[in-house]
Amino acid sequence: MFNVYRNDSKIGYHKLNFTKNEDFIESKINIEFKVSFLGLTLYEYSHQNIELWRDNSLFQLNTKTNKNGEILDCNYKRINDSYQVNGSFGKRLLQTSPVPTSYWNKKIVENNLVNALNTQDCSDLYFTVSYIGQDLIYNDSLLADHFKLIGKESSGEDVDIDLWYDQEDRWVKMIFVKDSSKIEYILEQHDSK
Repeated sequence: MFNVYRNDSKIGYHKLNFTKNEDFIESKINIEFKVSFLGLTLYEYSHQNIELWRDNSLFQLNTKTNKNGEILDCNYKRINDSYQVNGSFGKRLLQTSPVPTSYWNKKIVENNLVNALNTQDCSDLYFTVSYIGQDLIYNDSLLADHFKLIGKESSGEDVDIDLWYDQEDRWVKMIFVKDSSKIEYILEQHDSK
């Protein structure tokens, strides 16, 4: 589980749960954010995501998102040799399996250019990926590979994300900027804030 901070104030969490069934790995994701000021809620975000993976390829995805009152969804399924996408952004068929923006799978940083599936609404995100190098994070207790993702949402909004994966390819940290605020994901067991 990650604790999530906005400008160094805790706003919520990002939970991941994995199970293995026969040939599939199931990933369940639950994200809850709440930004308050003087007791008033300024922003709320809730995201539930269930993914099925087979042979390190996304097989099925179902999400529901409440983005401050805006309800979004994304549904994806492999059908024979094509991939059906149906969500708030629209419906289409893809010829290749996309990489979802759930970030836990290091596959998202394995190529220099990535066309990712936005798990909130099934829109496309386009990233260039740069390997920054190895960092010692969490008070020098964990060695991790640092990647920078720069891109655009389908809306034209800029995306700037830093991701870290440990030596076993597990996602261990993330920082991004949203609406001029720094959002930081810190593993709960390493959270000293």
